[in-house]
Amino acid sequence: MCNEYITPDCLRALYQFPINHKLNRDNSYGIVEYTPQAYVPGDLDLFFANFSKHQVGDRPILDNVDGGVVQQDSMGLEYNGESDLDLEYAMALVYPQPVTLYQVGDIVEGASFNNFLDAIDGSYCTYEGGDDPSQDAIYPDPYTNYTGAYEGAANCGGYAATKVISTSYSYNKHDLTPFYAERQCHEHMKLGMMGVTVLYSSGDYGVAGNSGQCIDGPSLDAPYNAGSSSRFNPSFPGTCPYVTAVGATQVKADVHIAEGVSSTQPEKACETVIYSGGGFSNVFPLPDYQADAVYEWFDNYPPPYGADRFNNSQQTRGFPDISANGANYVVAVDGAFSQVYGTSASSPTLGSILTLINQARLDKKKNSISFINPVAYAHPEVFNDVVEGGNQGCGTPGFQSAPGWDPVTGLGTPNYPKMLDLWMGLD
Repeated sequence: MCNEYITPDCLRALYQFPINHKLNRDNSYGIVEYTPQAYVPGDLDLFFANFSKHQVGDRPILDNVDGGVVQQDSMGLEYNGESDLDLEYAMALVYPQPVTLYQVGDIVEGASFNNFLDAIDGSYCTYEGGDDPSQDAIYPDPYTNYTGAYEGAANCGGYAATKVISTSYSYNKHDLTPFYAERQCHEHMKLGMMGVTVLYSSGDYGVAGNSGQCIDGPSLDAPYNAGSSSRFNPSFPGTCPYVTAVGATQVKADVHIAEGVSSTQPEKACETVIYSGGGFSNVFPLPDYQADAVYEWFDNYPPPYGADRFNNSQQTRGFPDISANGANYVVAVDGAFSQVYGTSASSPTLGSILTLINQARLDKKKNSISFINPVAYAHPEVFNDVVEGGNQGCGTPGFQSAPGWDPVTGLGTPNYPKMLDLWMGLD
């Protein structure tokens, strides 16, 4: 069944993590959504009634940032699919641990990643000149003649950062100035130093950017084309070296999973409906923790593309870091079940697993795992290596999965028992 329909039990079997029975009040897990994206309470109950009956009636802890509202006026997959997916799976996988929903932005302007970061760290509001009005929402909302405009001051601080934060959205880095991206990346570094694990989905269009767009020509200032040719288009914040970028896999067609998995990798890179976002940054340098993995990949599996296609200098950040299943998720949306695909499913799944590891550490009076990439790259043996599938885009087959790290599925998928043993052995 799990090769056709993914449910919470399928994820537990794939990654060998248990049903949770504990609550540690020092633990926390946050999901970030941006208005008008909103969950539907009845959808949560429909999902829980089928997959986690004791949770019917449960709701996330709601942190409304900059007038954030769980709107119920615009309905359907376009408006509810992402929030329903994120919360249904995150809440089911970590129960009885509560999940915090950061609902960001009013119904008129919406909001950006920077608006959210302002709310959990007030000093970021003014860091290096503050937010950019061309990219970020400015509050009080100037459009006061529209119903729902937030007339309060922008939230600068006042909200606590959870120990794991998962975001299922991304930009094309090509849409942002280097200054804008670097400023935001610095804040993610700060969050890691504060004990927060920051996850972003890597994108759903392979080596292309959002909506399949590619950069039309060798210049980094070139316009987009529709994705049929030219330069690869990496995502952001996944290319920031201080976040964990999460790619997508799928269960192979001929694999049937029941009580656990065999020693054979049951997954491949996702090539149904979506393709795992991956590649190399045009801005951020190669971090030390990743250098050996990137060099090994270039040495052993050199791609058939030159510098006209991607930054092949071997001196820039590669992504994703880790992957998780991103295909065939059964999600209750607008009163019915749908199948949903995307790295936007992978990120909250990985976040749930890391939250369970945090719980085990906190139970033993240890700190949260914080920024995980240096430990992850030092111990690739705690992941299930993915060696099949690619991430096509821009008129090419993209990159191909290979033994070890690769710019399709990263280090592989979670192996919870091995990950738990590793992190429990650290101070």
